[in-house]
Amino acid sequence: MGDRDRGSPAEGPSHTVYLLGRIAEEAQRAQLLEDPSEQAKALALLIQPYAGWALREAVGDCRGRGMSWASIGQEIGLSQAVLSRQARANGPVVTITPYYGLDSRNADGQGPLRLAATSLVHRMTGLALTASDERSPLLAKLYIAVMAMAQAQAALKAEPLLHTVREVLRLADEFGTDPAGREAFTETERGVWSALEELKTAFQRDQGTIRGADELGNAVGTADTTATGE
Repeated sequence: MGDRDRGSPAEGPSHTVYLLGRIAEEAQRAQLLEDPSEQAKALALLIQPYAGWALREAVGDCRGRGMSWASIGQEIGLSQAVLSRQARANGPVVTITPYYGLDSRNADGQGPLRLAATSLVHRMTGLALTASDERSPLLAKLYIAVMAMAQAQAALKAEPLLHTVREVLRLADEFGTDPAGREAFTETERGVWSALEELKTAFQRDQGTIRGADELGNAVGTADTTATGE
C-alpha cells in the first residue's frame, strides 16, 4: 500500500475482515488464560501487532474506495503526513505512542480515573449552580469531598487523588443506602450519580495500576538521583 489507490474494491471480504477475526480469536483465548504473564504475551506478540496490520489493511481499503490520505487521517487521528509515511514504509499503521516520563500524558496509567473524576467535578459544579444544599441532599453530602478531589488531581503523586476518591466513594455509598433519596433525583442529580458510578468502576479498575506506577516512578527517580550524585 503506497500513495496509489488500490483500485476498485475486490469482490469478497477484505483481508481486514480476516485480521479482525484473528484478533477476536486471540482476544477470546487470552481472556480464558489465568496466568497474567501469558495474557501479556498474547497481547504483546499477537493482538497488538495484528491490530496494527489490520489498521493498515483498513486504510488500504479506504484508499481503494477513493478516500484521500487527509480524510483517512482525520478519521483515525493521524496527520496526512504521518499516515502516508507509515503506509509507504510497508509496516503496520500505529496511532498511539508509549509514554516514558512523569511529565508525559497518562504516565501513571490513571487516564480513565482522571476522566471519571473530571466528569464528576463538572457535573457536581453544574448541580451547585442550579440547586442549594437544602434542595439537593446529594449536593450537601458530596460537594466538599468532590471539590477536594478536584484539587488533588493537580498533585503529581498518586496517593492524594486516591485518598480523595476513596472519600467521595465512601460518602456516595452512605448516601446510596437510601433508595428513596435516589428516586427523587432531578435530571442533573442523575447525571452526578452516573458520574459517581463511573468513578467507582474506574477506581476499582485502576487503583493498583496507579499506585504501582507511582512507586515505580519514585524508584526510578531515586535511582537517577543516586546515579548523578545529587
